[in-house]
Amino acid sequence: MTEDVIAIVRLREQAASDGILESLAAGGINLIEITSGTPDALSTVARRRERTEALIGVGSVRTAAEVERAAASGAQFLVTPTTSAPVLASAASAGVPVVCGALTPTEIDAAWRAGAAAIKVFPIDTVGGPRYVRAVSAPLNDVPLVPTGGVDVAATRVYAALDCAGVGVESRLVDEALVAERAWSSLTTRAAQFVQAWPGGCERQASSVDIVEGDRADESRRWRHG
Repeated sequence: MTEDVIAIVRLREQAASDGILESLAAGGINLIEITSGTPDALSTVARRRERTEALIGVGSVRTAAEVERAAASGAQFLVTPTTSAPVLASAASAGVPVVCGALTPTEIDAAWRAGAAAIKVFPIDTVGGPRYVRAVSAPLNDVPLVPTGGVDVAATRVYAALDCAGVGVESRLVDEALVAERAWSSLTTRAAQFVQAWPGGCERQASSVDIVEGDRADESRRWRHG
């Protein structure tokens, strides 16, 4: 899997419709995470996997049993909110890469050594955003980081410049109100803005990024997996 924007589809009362997934793909999104709490998440993955160019994954995975069900549905990657050895072991057996949730340097390093494909640094917006990413990535510069939490377009540019593997984007991209209105063209426009921001950020050097108080940003580093 390559450096990219992960669109997080987290809905409470409705399934991820074809309109949502097709709109995201039309905007250039290559990675779509459907959280396990979204209605009919697994059946949506099974239905859509062969019908879109984007990779479809399952998020908010916390147990080995959930890994098995997600893999059986055809999930092409998994995302977790925490680091769980049984989850990583089960995913490895199933051959499905995991973007593993962690926050502290110890958690990040442990998740990486346990076999995560990349580390979801979450919730990044509550611990300093890009300042935190810069501090953590200095001693852990071999670990691909995916900042998640409060990521907007401007943040995407900054995290890309900080050499992160990707960013996870939730409500700033897919929100309940937009979905309820079936505003698919607006969703495609939003998706394109994030996609365009990512390579734009990568063209800048992290050392030239002026990170000031109040900046909201996300990261990008090579997303690797076995």
